[in-house]
Amino acid sequence: MIAAKSIRRIDSHRASPAETLTQRAHQELRTALMRGDFLPGTALTLRALAQRLGTSIMPVREAVSRLAAEQALELQPNRAIVVPELSRREIDELWRIRWLIEGDAAALAAEVATGEEIDRMVEITQEMWQALRDGDARTFVKDTGAWAMQLAKASHSGPFIGYISNVRLRCAPHIAAAFGGRVSADDPFYRFSLQLQDQITDAIRDRDGARARDLRAADVRTFQTFIYKRLGWA
Repeated sequence: MIAAKSIRRIDSHRASPAETLTQRAHQELRTALMRGDFLPGTALTLRALAQRLGTSIMPVREAVSRLAAEQALELQPNRAIVVPELSRREIDELWRIRWLIEGDAAALAAEVATGEEIDRMVEITQEMWQALRDGDARTFVKDTGAWAMQLAKASHSGPFIGYISNVRLRCAPHIAAAFGGRVSADDPFYRFSLQLQDQITDAIRDRDGARARDLRAADVRTFQTFIYKRLGWA
């Protein structure tokens, strides 16, 4: 009985206006990082971010603190805000985590994804095909993250969604740096990658978890190789 009353109190709680502004600022800055708007080493200011979001400095300061706790931003001793430039070892570890969890998330999605969630994955892939034809690197990079997160959401697993989101948040700036504002339909990698996404979607629709897992793991590994080559890494 006590637990039930506690749940009702939590459900009826409404965030204060200040908390709502902070949540919005946090979500919009997080989305911008995931989208690749800020490259590694980019210096940011509270004032510029507040202007970008059309809000005051206070909620932006709190949002930046939250993103620093997520290791998506660095707060330096001189109060500068910087997008982290990760070491090669740190980036290798992030990609290794992606290998380990995204394949299993795809396998779980094959068990529980709804038709609407699968259809949304198809729509995002189609948007990526169009971005490729248009040479629109910004949309392509954005949709790369959107597709991966849609796959995570289709797993209906809070832990998987959280882990994948956090790892992608930290990877996104160096992925954007690798693209360098360029995509070309003449590059066979892009066609290969999008065809692989189609195959993963088909495996999920067919409820073939083992195939979905193997295809997604291969997708992550080949994408990592591509990114590293674009960055000039061995």
